Amino acid sequence: MQLVTVGTKYQIVIPKEIRNKVRGIKPGAKMNVQVLDDKKMVIKPITSDWVEHSYGIAKKAWKNINPIVELKKMHDEWEDKLAEYEKILSRHK
Repeated sequence: MQLVTVGTKYQIVIPKEIRNKVRGIKPGAKMNVQVLDDKKMVIKPITSDWVEHSYGIAKKAWKNINPIVELKKMHDEWEDKLAEYEKILSRHK
């Protein structure tokens, strides 16, 4: 949890540590504020499009995995299955 101070115009500065962790926070970004109760609120950045919102979403899942190698494996598996189906179909002609 970070401590921030509310200024005279009711503004807060989001600490750099938080800005670096949360996608979508940049100067001019719109934020959605949800009041949970009389002592709690949640502030979420509003992303402008799907691409921006989903950027890096699978970063942890693909950690230490080469996506090119994985896609090549999937392609080869698909080609093998296709060849099997073609053999089956050619027997029934």
